[in-house]
Amino acid sequence: MADDEKKNGETELELVKDLDMSSIDEEDDSFNACNFVFLEQISDRITSFVQGVFHRIGGFCGRYPWASLLIGFAIFALPLVGLRRYHEETNASKLWVPSNSRAVGDARMSEQWFPAMLRVVRVIITADGGDVLTPEALTRAVELDESIKNIAVQSEGENGTTVDLSFAQVCYHAGPQCMQMSILQLWQYDKATIQKLTKQQILTAIHQSKSSGSSRMGMSVDVVQYLGGVEVSSNGSSSASGGQTEIESAEAMSMTYFIQTYENRLNPEPYVLEWEQRFLDTCSEGIEGYSVYYLAVRSFSDIGGGTIKGDLRFLGVGYILVILYLTINLGNLNFLESKFWVALGGIVCIVMSMAFSVGFSSLLGFAAGPLNRLLPFLLLGIGVDNMFVFVAAYDNLSSEEKKGLEVSEKIALMVKHAGVSILITSLTDFSAFAIGASTIIPSLRSVCLFSAFGIVGVFLVTLFFFTGILTYDQKRKEANRYACLFCCKLPSDYSPNECSKRPLFYRFFDHIATTVLALLPVKIVVVVVALLLFAIGLAGTVQIEQDYQEDWFIPEGNYFYDYIQISKQYFQSDGDEAFVFFGAVDYYANDEKLLRLPEELGAMPQIASSRIDFWLTAYYGWLNQTTDASVIDSTDSKRRPKDADEFIRLLNLFLQRPSGMKYERDINMNEEQTVITSSRMLVWFYKTSKSSEGIEAMDNSRAIVDSVGLGNENAFIYSRILFTWEGFTVIRAELFRNVGLAFAVVFLVCMILIANIITVLLVLCCVVFTMVEVVGVLYFWGLTINVVTTINIVLSIGLVVDYAAHIGHSFMLASGSKQQRVRKCLRAMGAAVFNGGITTFLAFLPLIMSKSFVFSTFFKVFLLVAFCGLFHGLVFLPVALSWFGPAPYLSVQRQKEKQQYTAPTHTSEKISATVV
Repeated sequence: MADDEKKNGETELELVKDLDMSSIDEEDDSFNACNFVFLEQISDRITSFVQGVFHRIGGFCGRYPWASLLIGFAIFALPLVGLRRYHEETNASKLWVPSNSRAVGDARMSEQWFPAMLRVVRVIITADGGDVLTPEALTRAVELDESIKNIAVQSEGENGTTVDLSFAQVCYHAGPQCMQMSILQLWQYDKATIQKLTKQQILTAIHQSKSSGSSRMGMSVDVVQYLGGVEVSSNGSSSASGGQTEIESAEAMSMTYFIQTYENRLNPEPYVLEWEQRFLDTCSEGIEGYSVYYLAVRSFSDIGGGTIKGDLRFLGVGYILVILYLTINLGNLNFLESKFWVALGGIVCIVMSMAFSVGFSSLLGFAAGPLNRLLPFLLLGIGVDNMFVFVAAYDNLSSEEKKGLEVSEKIALMVKHAGVSILITSLTDFSAFAIGASTIIPSLRSVCLFSAFGIVGVFLVTLFFFTGILTYDQKRKEANRYACLFCCKLPSDYSPNECSKRPLFYRFFDHIATTVLALLPVKIVVVVVALLLFAIGLAGTVQIEQDYQEDWFIPEGNYFYDYIQISKQYFQSDGDEAFVFFGAVDYYANDEKLLRLPEELGAMPQIASSRIDFWLTAYYGWLNQTTDASVIDSTDSKRRPKDADEFIRLLNLFLQRPSGMKYERDINMNEEQTVITSSRMLVWFYKTSKSSEGIEAMDNSRAIVDSVGLGNENAFIYSRILFTWEGFTVIRAELFRNVGLAFAVVFLVCMILIANIITVLLVLCCVVFTMVEVVGVLYFWGLTINVVTTINIVLSIGLVVDYAAHIGHSFMLASGSKQQRVRKCLRAMGAAVFNGGITTFLAFLPLIMSKSFVFSTFFKVFLLVAFCGLFHGLVFLPVALSWFGPAPYLSVQRQKEKQQYTAPTHTSEKISATVV
């Protein structure tokens, strides 16, 4: 042991002599004009006070490691009471759009008027390039329809009894019959009739339904919307000259079923979910000679949410890789100095920090979001970085300190030196996340809040629990016990192999990186590469688009993905259902304005005009077509009700007719059936390929509805897709707002704790360069600005700051010329920062195999963060500091002068990130 310390001391002396003999001046040739002396004096006082606090905490942990472990455990355990209040929000209106947005208010009002009480399941049948308008295809379709309608489920009845429910009991009724949509409605789903059809009879029935708007089951049939890949022929030269287009064939047909719920569409009864599962199972059996594609409401949570949850297994793989890496690089690879249990304890600290975050956030009443599953990866990256800084601070103690001090005092010095550095990065991370929590996007706010509390947990648990583990490990080492089997002692003459005493990355930064980065040609190349990367990033940043599609959450290779693709191919109009809602307005007095709405909305390119369905239009159409003398006598010459009372009376009569029964669900009246309290009109948005199209559709449709002049509270259009489009309108601004504010807060925190404008600006420059490059490369990678990428980018700021802040702060604490100080800070902190970045990379490396859009995006973003952040923090920043770096703190210079006075030969000088 004594020989080892002697050799280490001789090595340090040789390094100092090497620096002294170099052509680099010993004294710093920079000046303190930019140090803001007043601010530096404040910073010195704060730093001195903080160092004193950390020294006392470290001394306590070193003397009473068992108490340190208990305090760390208490920090983790106490907030766990909040887990009783844990809640994961799944409501889209409370996740993806601002709480004060119009869509949220409209959703609330629409739910009050017309609670979402139905769920939709769909089937698409294709003839594999052939024709589905054949007797055989329709027969196979009606046989599948019969199988679906034969599905029976069980529900719990009164007194705990079990009740069998048929399709007729679970379906959503339109009048007396189940509501469903299919070309089979033309023959009332009668198999015997369909089997006897000929090809010509099928085409004739379709043509007649188009011409006359025939009604089946009380519902108007527009069969074209149920067919895809339609081929038409033209009889006559053109439609203008009297020619008519007729359907000859179709490559696909769709069948839609509506299921009744009595609680909520997104929270249905268990038997509804069971019916949907059996529907999926039935459709999966397929049809011989035809392809069947199918979808249920539960499919999104089963496939999309299931993919995210399934990919959480990669979290365990990432943690195992990190444990192995920590074991190899946190200590030395020999029986005495290995830190296997320290590495494992460090992972335990991160898990405890994650529990602290979830428990404390829940205790305060904050709800988690689906993207909070990124938290374990984020805290792993930040927590491991702190651990390497702690271990590096211990390793950087001088040989005299290691040899002459008790374990408790060594731990105290370690915590004193590492605590300030970790406090700087923790405060900047916390501030960045706290600013992100001010966003108006709830899901981003949730992630940032949980992350901010997670940073607090990482800092506190590491400070106490990890320090206690390190203390016990150091005591084990001094007791000459095995690193893994600590209950057994090593032979008294055991001496670690020389090659194992200095990890590879420490030797790299000691002998290679510091030497290479001191060469002028290398510095020039580094600056050119940095500017080139920034230029590429800037080019991509200005071009990146804003877009998001809900089906991005669906991976390939499953029935849901196949359905989406075939639906896009054949049924573009099967986009998103919407309703125009009306309150208790005077429908009779405003009928002309209301009747113009279908035409004006149908003129929009984003709306399927053929699928607009308005009860008022159908009602007035019935008034014009009826031959009932009593009805005619109650109307004027234009077949319009004579007054408001007749309007209501005839409307009630219309709703009892077959053609009007389907609209009973679209009109709410008072108990006396004399006043309309609310109503709605069905509208269908086409599928949009870009977010700009969705925003345009939302804005234009709202403008048309608002032009009626009934007020937003009495007339508005609403659809679930508006949540996505509403989010589009703010997401880009929120991204740049949060990133900009995070930069500002990071700057202020660094100015207070680092207290030098030049160093802070260089650190912030590294952060800006990295973030611009990340966003820019995402563009070239094919990604867009959306909620997922925005959250990842905001979260990544914390890691980016860590890479540069440690180096900047270490540079300000070193004395000598600028080049000497760069060498010293790289030797002291380079390996720790590099290891922190590598472990972050290893943590999310398994996500490269993920099929989840969330996790694959996370992998891409943080891969770029690790690469660009490490380059700017460990390569570009040292070069910039060697040219433009300011003088060290005045306190460092005074300490240097004192050391020179008491020890002019410098033989005990310690090359570290502490005062030298």
